[in-house]
Amino acid sequence: MKNDSKENVIRFLDRCVVYADESIQRKRRRGEDEKEISRWQAYRDFTAYASEEVSSGELDDWFDSGEDISLELGSEVMNLEDMSHQERTQWLSAIISPRPLVLVSTISSNGEPNLAPMSSVSVISNTPPLIGMSLSSNREGRPRDTLLNLKETRKATLAILPSNEESVGIIENTASPLPNDESEWGELEAITKISDGVSAPSLAIAAIEATLVECHPLPLGSVAEWVILSVDSIIKPSSSNIEDIESSTILAQIANNLLGGIQSSSWNQKIQDYQSN
Repeated sequence: MKNDSKENVIRFLDRCVVYADESIQRKRRRGEDEKEISRWQAYRDFTAYASEEVSSGELDDWFDSGEDISLELGSEVMNLEDMSHQERTQWLSAIISPRPLVLVSTISSNGEPNLAPMSSVSVISNTPPLIGMSLSSNREGRPRDTLLNLKETRKATLAILPSNEESVGIIENTASPLPNDESEWGELEAITKISDGVSAPSLAIAAIEATLVECHPLPLGSVAEWVILSVDSIIKPSSSNIEDIESSTILAQIANNLLGGIQSSSWNQKIQDYQSN
């Protein structure tokens, strides 16, 4: 068991080194800031050194963990009906995570733009390209401006953000609802839109332009509606290809009040005969 654990750690660290090398090369090709590249170089060198330490046997005692610890499902059953809203939110957010945190831009019929972060976004069909999203009402029963705007103009732009402090600042500034006649863009003077025609922050990894197809009230007394959006177009940086997008670290909701990053290339393994919708 110890040898298996050690080999897994070595393989993981070595893959991190390879990924760091490839990332540094991409950043240099794109002419990114040398300070950022130096951080990646430091990470790469530290990870390579850690791999050498594990391989040499210097850290073998770290793998003597004693008894295996296993979780037996079914040892405790929690009834969600007995939980408060906050408790349910915390448990579901912790279990069904991480979830991409998407910044949704809409505009009302009178031209007032709106921004709101959403973590309920998912691809529900590739052909035709469809995205689903749950939009709830607030505690007073008022629907989100995002839902009201979608029903009025039927258009939305979904921005996928990188995992960094600037993105978290945007989420914090757009999470609290404003009056209908005020726009979250006014709170974000430091960021710029991709263009006048695309309402997404310029730092976004990618953006999706979509059109509302259907709305469905959720059952069992839920205060939310499930909206189905048809994807019209995908917008990306002109210098990026699919490999760059796949290796990007996107902003995600890790737990109820915790944001972090999802990186598809951090660890992966291909499986056979899997077809997504």
